[in-house]
Amino acid sequence: MKVNNFPSLTWNFLKINNTELGGLEGILSEPSVSLVDGVAVSEADDSFASIATGMGAEFDSAYDDLKLNARNFSVAAGKKTDVVRVVYSAEKDSCVDEIQIAAGEGSESNFIFTFKSSENFSGSVGARIRVSAKENAVVRIGLVNLCGPDAKTFVSFGSKASDNAVVETTEIILGGKENIWGNHNALEGYKSHFNGHNAYLVNDSESLDVNYVSLHTGRETESTMAVDGVVDGTGKKIWRGTIDFKNGCAESKGDEQENVLLLDPKVVNKSLPVILCDEEAVEGRHGASIGRLGKEILFYMQSRGVDEKTAQNLMIRAKINTAARCLGDEKTAQEVMDFVGKED
Repeated sequence: MKVNNFPSLTWNFLKINNTELGGLEGILSEPSVSLVDGVAVSEADDSFASIATGMGAEFDSAYDDLKLNARNFSVAAGKKTDVVRVVYSAEKDSCVDEIQIAAGEGSESNFIFTFKSSENFSGSVGARIRVSAKENAVVRIGLVNLCGPDAKTFVSFGSKASDNAVVETTEIILGGKENIWGNHNALEGYKSHFNGHNAYLVNDSESLDVNYVSLHTGRETESTMAVDGVVDGTGKKIWRGTIDFKNGCAESKGDEQENVLLLDPKVVNKSLPVILCDEEAVEGRHGASIGRLGKEILFYMQSRGVDEKTAQNLMIRAKINTAARCLGDEKTAQEVMDFVGKED
């Protein structure tokens, strides 16, 4: 199926408009879940079907056909909760999950989903995650990939924000051989916000395909996307970031920036930051910074006894650490940095 479809098509020869995903299969995951006060798990809510996710309509239709029993996390109105950790550990079989998060009015919550697999696991592990944020709610979502070197991972995230609601996502993608992730956020409410943080490390022979969409329909909405990544060896990476200002979203703002460090001349890197605009009274900013370690930086490091490989590892750790701090959970942040250390 075609997934991670770019909202406004560009030249086909660039091979960036979408990507292909094989058939979906796998057993329903049984993750480790640490529930906290103010968060309950209930039956699936059919209203979440209207929330689009980042990997696209064709993916959502195929995922619906799996008929998974969704886990619905509901956050009590006005409640500020501790971190809810959901950990997936794939050992033998491919595993998938369906998550719904209903954030009550005025609540503040933090969910962290960590995907892990054994070293010899070559199947798929992933989830579709949908968030409904009611008025004045704040929802923080951490999505962390710490899978083994042969795993295939996917995450299709979607959110809908009401008046003055805030949705924040922090995505850290470090493991896996083939990774396809999508993130779609519908800013429908007045003064609703989306803040995205993304860090990735694509090593030799690995691939990553990411699709971000911020859909502005409400007035005075705001979105930010800050992305830091590293591509090495024969790694391949595609990043699409779209800020879509729809007619009627007057006084809205959007900002997306990607910074990519290339460590090998053989890498394949494609970055597509785009702004679509049907409304005049908006502010949009986008860009991508792509390059290698500068000679000045290397000279500075080497003059202090730091060789080139060590300098590269320091830069990688700095980029990942910036995103890890946004998780709001020291335990998971330490796991992330330990994983990076193992990759050095």
